[in-house]
Amino acid sequence: MKRYPEYKESGVEWIGEMPEYWEMKRLKYIADLNMGQSPPSEEYNSDQIGTPFLQGNAEFGSHHPTPKIYCPTARKHANPGDILLSVRAPVGAINIANQEYGIGRGLCAIRPQTNQFERRYAKYLLEVIRVELHVVATGSTYEAVTVNEVSNLTCVVPPFSEQTQIANFLDRKTEQIDELIRIKDRQIELLQEQRTALINQAVTKGLDPNVEMKPSGVEWIGEIPAHWNLSMLKYAARLVYGDTLISEKREEGVVPVYGSNGIIDTHSAANTLSPAIIVGRKGSLGKIQYSDVPCFVIDTAYFIDSRTSHVNLRWLYYVFQSLKLERFRNSVLPGLNRESAESQYTPLITEEEQTQIANFLDHKTEQIDELIAAEQRKIELLKEYRQSLISEAVTGKIDVRNEV
Repeated sequence: MKRYPEYKESGVEWIGEMPEYWEMKRLKYIADLNMGQSPPSEEYNSDQIGTPFLQGNAEFGSHHPTPKIYCPTARKHANPGDILLSVRAPVGAINIANQEYGIGRGLCAIRPQTNQFERRYAKYLLEVIRVELHVVATGSTYEAVTVNEVSNLTCVVPPFSEQTQIANFLDRKTEQIDELIRIKDRQIELLQEQRTALINQAVTKGLDPNVEMKPSGVEWIGEIPAHWNLSMLKYAARLVYGDTLISEKREEGVVPVYGSNGIIDTHSAANTLSPAIIVGRKGSLGKIQYSDVPCFVIDTAYFIDSRTSHVNLRWLYYVFQSLKLERFRNSVLPGLNRESAESQYTPLITEEEQTQIANFLDHKTEQIDELIAAEQRKIELLKEYRQSLISEAVTGKIDVRNEV
């Protein structure tokens, strides 16, 4: 896209040059700021009594929040159309108020001044200039910023009519990009569904489409090959609690440490055999991971201890994925109910057939995972392009006045 005819230095290093007739102003001179305040927790409710209340950015959506609590005594409020800015970790998250909200100390409501600061332009600009807040926040003990730091944000301010033109352009272009991202997200969902269906089919029906079938008697399994039998999972493997990682008593090592979400550290010694299946107990409930090397599993996860040498661990890894372990929540304590999971029936097949199924699924899931990774990379590139386009437009690096 073309550039403006003439530029001048903005005086802000990360902004650089800006169109010659644009201005630089502090946010406090073109918008009204309202920092949130949190009433005592006993004044909150989930019965929709009072005003929808936002403590911070936990309820933020892609554009608007979805409130979970209410408060009839909220001291500070955001009006419809206000820009909601997170001022506590993670600092800089942005949403638009689509109704009146009570706001807690984790948020600041920004209300652009009429005929000074176009609301949509203000939101796009804040997505760029919040980089200043990140610098301030990361230098503090607790990641947060003050009203003074927010109000002194440096804003690039073109004439109001031009702000509207830039906002119109960005509305159109970002919606096009967001639609492409939605399409990519849906493609990933379909690939993940295909992956799940492939695993379920292989571990419950085998690889021979012409084999004679019989009823299994288990609803989630359905029919199985006639030469297969069933067994409770606990006779093939058991779920073992991970261990507490006492960091001050351990030595650094090369053994990976697994939690419910993946590798989080290294350790000097393993508490599993090699290889290992790791099952999320808390956090990512039921998430299944596989380690090709001995590892240390912490107490937010289980690891699989095979009860027999005749079980192919890769096959068992796919069996656990087909079980949908998130169904087996502990009714008393948060987490996975080990006894319920181990009591599930699973096909009992020969070691040779286990190996065939595991090899087949290794190959097929790797292909699908590569396709998913490729789509995820495209999404990241689209997000980077989206942010770059916003930054270029609101800092005047491109002239979009005739692009609408």
